Amino acid sequence: MGNRYLAFNFLLDMVGFKYLACSLFIFAAWSPLRIDSKPVAPVSPCDEIQVTYKVKNTTNSQANGELELNFKDKNQTYTSFLFCGDSKNNRLDITETKITALNAGDYNLIIRSKEGCTRHLTIRIK
Repeated sequence: MGNRYLAFNFLLDMVGFKYLACSLFIFAAWSPLRIDSKPVAPVSPCDEIQVTYKVKNTTNSQANGELELNFKDKNQTYTSFLFCGDSKNNRLDITETKITALNAGDYNLIIRSKEGCTRHLTIRIK
């Protein structure tokens, strides 16, 4: 009885494999990534986002650090994302040029233009 059970399980495994292989074949055949898909438009190169920044460090271990951004192109709109080691202090979708109430620490600032171009800065607030 043990051999029959093993043979039956092997048969089920093979049938399952055939269904999996058939499903993958059908998915590949109907996938939107087929050869006859329209080509993707080329991405235009980004101009470097020119920005300088000024840091105001914290005092007395308080969350009173500041980061002020100064963009060369004053007519362009930017959105910034500020990340630190503590997710509750991350700031998303910042549109102001002055970011306040920051704790001491290392920050990653991602700046995105309306065209989708980005710039990454690493900033330390003491």
